[in-house]
Amino acid sequence: MKPITKNYKIISQYLSKHLPDYQIFNKPSKNLEIVVVIPVYKEKNWIFRTLDSLSLCQYPQVDVEVILLFNASENDSEEVLREQKIVSAQIQNQYTYRTVSWLSFVVEERYNIVKKHFGAGMARKLGMDIALARLFSIGKNDGLIVTLDADTLVFPNYFKEIFEWFKDSNKKGASIYFEHPLEGDDFPPEVYDGIIKYELHLRYFLQSLRTTGFPYAFHTMGSAMAMRALAYAQIGGMPRKQAGEDFYFLQKLIPLGGYGEITNTTILPSPRPSDRVIFGTGAAITKLLSGNIEINNTYNYQAFTDLKEFFAMRSILYNLNSQSFYELCHQLPVPIQTFLIETNFYSDLNVLKTNCSNNEIFIKRFWEIFNAFKVVKYLNFVHERFFSKMKVLNAGLKFLENNNYSTEGLDTEKKILEYFRKLEKSMVSSSK
Repeated sequence: MKPITKNYKIISQYLSKHLPDYQIFNKPSKNLEIVVVIPVYKEKNWIFRTLDSLSLCQYPQVDVEVILLFNASENDSEEVLREQKIVSAQIQNQYTYRTVSWLSFVVEERYNIVKKHFGAGMARKLGMDIALARLFSIGKNDGLIVTLDADTLVFPNYFKEIFEWFKDSNKKGASIYFEHPLEGDDFPPEVYDGIIKYELHLRYFLQSLRTTGFPYAFHTMGSAMAMRALAYAQIGGMPRKQAGEDFYFLQKLIPLGGYGEITNTTILPSPRPSDRVIFGTGAAITKLLSGNIEINNTYNYQAFTDLKEFFAMRSILYNLNSQSFYELCHQLPVPIQTFLIETNFYSDLNVLKTNCSNNEIFIKRFWEIFNAFKVVKYLNFVHERFFSKMKVLNAGLKFLENNNYSTEGLDTEKKILEYFRKLEKSMVSSSK
């Protein structure tokens, strides 16, 4: 009998609290290493293209399982339930028996979910808990759980590059590179115009945040995450939030360490409008089509410049008392100064200091109190009080100019976005 390891206990204890009651009867393959989880809710127009895309992927030299988590709320109509069951049956008939031996599609159905818990977070959690249980059942504690959406296509090397990236045993999780379609016949021109602006905002925000020195700046998209089974259990699994579950989840996963970006493959999320969640891609496009032009705007670049100035001072914060901290604040630009004082940041700082035996430890743990949630709170605060938001075109140009990148010929949002895409991939390549 093999000895029970610490990692075994972590997953076992998680499953003892969250053990999923699922109906997948076939046992996992002994060669299973990758499990992809796809929530499916009213996706009859998209899911088949996604599954065809996965079916065309190259063999990653290990077995792959795709769990399709069909879900519905207790308040959903009989029509919704009927459609879900029809699509589920179609998938089982069409994909269960005609895929290659190393790739299997399995369907799990969860209907009548309590309304207060129903949403993207709950669906992802159910599917990911099942994925964890199946990997654990064959001893694959370091197996991979990958999240994807039902309207998202993938490049043929999707599985191969994910598996290749995780060959390094120190790697625990990753964001997968994405690009929204910027043209086509599936949507009216205003949708493609909107997704250009929205994706440019996402990439501008990421790069601007990275210039501040914030170490946990990564894209947080539920359709583009991968992690080891053990890491999933270590952070307590996916929260069952109705929106923003991917953001909350990654704020626990990224600080574990070993987090990075997979940029040698690409996923292609749909730019379609959606009313299932209150923010994110689908919600942004919905607002655009309803006449809300917020999608044209993004954070003022000066807000990041001010934040960078404060972060650069964190090495001296450990030795400051209350008076010297406030004296330091008054040396900072007024917006960040006001935020730190009015939110009583010194109180958080003082608690952290008492739990750190030296400055070196304090510097490492500083990001516990100025985490991604604090960053968002800061950005919202200073834009309510001090800054006007910028048009995404102007913000993108401002970032490039301030960081000594050429802006020659970049006269449209689409051209700037394409530049940011290349920049993002080149930065990851150069850091390897």
